[in-house]
Amino acid sequence: MSIVVNHWRMDSSLNALIHCETGETRRLGEYHFILLETLAKNADTVLSRSFLMTEVWKNRIVGGNSLPTAIHALRVAIDDDGKQQEIIKTIPKKGYLFNKNYLTEIIDLNINVVEIPSHDEALVNPEDEATDDIISINKTNDKNIQNQSITGMIEEKNNKVVGSKQHTYRAALITLSVVVTTLFLLAMIFYFKVPSMTKTEETPQLVKESLENANRITVFHLYDAGENNKKSSPISQHILPGVQQVNQLLQTYDATMTMYYRVSLNKFSLDMVLSNQCNDQWQLALSFDDWLNKDNEMNGILIKEVEKMLNEIPKCK
Repeated sequence: MSIVVNHWRMDSSLNALIHCETGETRRLGEYHFILLETLAKNADTVLSRSFLMTEVWKNRIVGGNSLPTAIHALRVAIDDDGKQQEIIKTIPKKGYLFNKNYLTEIIDLNINVVEIPSHDEALVNPEDEATDDIISINKTNDKNIQNQSITGMIEEKNNKVVGSKQHTYRAALITLSVVVTTLFLLAMIFYFKVPSMTKTEETPQLVKESLENANRITVFHLYDAGENNKKSSPISQHILPGVQQVNQLLQTYDATMTMYYRVSLNKFSLDMVLSNQCNDQWQLALSFDDWLNKDNEMNGILIKEVEKMLNEIPKCK
C-alpha cells in the first residue's frame, strides 16, 4: 500500500517523494521520512512533541530544535504553506496534526500479464470445426495470428480460452496470497512466543535512578547491551553538585525535568526534557567528549544551559 500526500507518493525504498503526475522525485532524510510516515498514519490525531521524538528518533539524543526543523522541511517537501499550514498543523501547547483531507492510500497490485498462445492444442477441442481453423492458421503463419480477417466465431473461441486461463491465474493468485498470509502469521506467533536470546542481549536497558536533593528531577540511565548496571551511578560520582543546583533552579521556576543519560569511556551524553506547570515541554541535549577528570567543567555547563533554557520558557497563561 502506497501513501500519497498532496499528490506526492511516498516511496520507502528510496526515502523519497515521487509526484504522481510529473514524476519529480524529492529525497528526504531517514528521520524526515519516518516523521512524515508517522504523521500520515495518525492523520487527524494530535501527536505530542514527546511522542514524535520517541517514535522518530527512538533513544537517540538530538537537539531541542530537531523536531520543528524537520516539520518545516516536510512542509516545504509536500508543498504545504508554513503560514496557512493546510496539511501539517501546529497545535499550540499540544503538538502537531496531519490533515487527513490531503492523504490518499493506494493499494499496489503487481500482476504479471500472461500471454495465452491461441495455438495451444491442449486447450482446443479437436472436434470443433472453428478450432481446427485456428490450428490451421497458426501452423501456416504464426506471425499472422492477430489478422483481422479471422472470423467472429474464431475470435469468440479465443475469448473463451483466454477467460479460462485468466480464471486459473486468479485462482492461483488467491491460493498464493493465502499461503503467504499463513506463513506470516506463523512467523509472528513464533517471534512473540519463542524467546530470542540475541534480541534480549542487543536491547539497551533503561534503569531509573534516585538522587539526593533532586526531587524535581527524574533520572534514567541507558545501559548498552552487556554493560554492568549494578555499578555506582556516574551522575552521583561526577555531576551530582550540578544536578542538585539545577533542582533548585527548577523549584524557583516551578518546573520539572526528566533526564536520560548514557556513558562510555569517551562520551557522557545527557538528554533532558523540561516541563513547566502547563505541561509544555522543551528538550535540551548535552554531550561531553573525553569527559573523565572534567567534573567541574561539566557541572558548570549543565547549570548554565539549563538556566538559559528556563529563562527562555514562556510563562503559562
